[in-house]
Amino acid sequence: MTGYKENQTPLLRIVENSHGDARAIRNQDITRVISFTSGKGGVGKTNCLVNTAIALAREGKSVLVLDADLGLANVDVLLGISPQYTINDVLNGTKTLQEIMLDGPEGISVIPAASGIESICNLSTSQRMFLLDAIEEVAYKYDYLLIDTQAGIGADVMFFNNASSEIVCVINEEPTSLTDAYALIKVLSRDYGEKNISVLANNVPNEESGLRAFKRLQSAVERFLHINLKYIGFVPRDKAVLSALSDQRAVLELYPSSPAGIAFSRVARQLDSDFINLRVKGGIQFFFRSLLEMEAHG
Repeated sequence: MTGYKENQTPLLRIVENSHGDARAIRNQDITRVISFTSGKGGVGKTNCLVNTAIALAREGKSVLVLDADLGLANVDVLLGISPQYTINDVLNGTKTLQEIMLDGPEGISVIPAASGIESICNLSTSQRMFLLDAIEEVAYKYDYLLIDTQAGIGADVMFFNNASSEIVCVINEEPTSLTDAYALIKVLSRDYGEKNISVLANNVPNEESGLRAFKRLQSAVERFLHINLKYIGFVPRDKAVLSALSDQRAVLELYPSSPAGIAFSRVARQLDSDFINLRVKGGIQFFFRSLLEMEAHG
């Protein structure tokens, strides 16, 4: 496989500030685990993840993408790559995780979603433990692990969002997108204690529309849930995106200078630069520790 660093440690460097808050020191050995999620389908979540991954790779970062949307498994489709093997083959012992991983554009790596598995939460505990061990073995070698979750508030969505060190909720300006995003954030806050969530406005007419959609969501969240939402930007409605999708390619591959391409590059740079001062739950070790704790409690 290409695009990952050898002989790195997954250890997360943590310091305590004067207020006792844990803050992560920016360090090349930290693997950031970021989930891309949404309250409803059709907002372009997977497209946002794929282009952000490519943009990060163009900034010199090594990126691993985990397609955790078991129902749709669109990452490979958007990249125009066809997996010969999936996580199914890892679970049944015929392939290792490295053997099923795919090379994507700009050196990103992709773990394709399993076919025939309705929910990772339907797997046995031993199967999930085996799968997590396999992912950990390869993921810590990367700068970023980006996870494409399913849309909605199902068990799988919570499984991956709760364990990620950062969450990006993708919205658009439609009222249903905002109400469903609110429902998702409510569950993440009430049942899983999530308090810091980033929001990306996608496929909006302009910057003002994106900010307006965010503020509508932010107003409800602050009033009823008392959660900090961080606006990380917008991606404008762009014909170049549709053209790239029809070719099963990312817009950053074909039209990097398009309005959407420029926007994705801007979002990626902000995600990366924000890490200097961003309070996060942890890196790759936190991700797997959280999943194992979830296993232990049910």
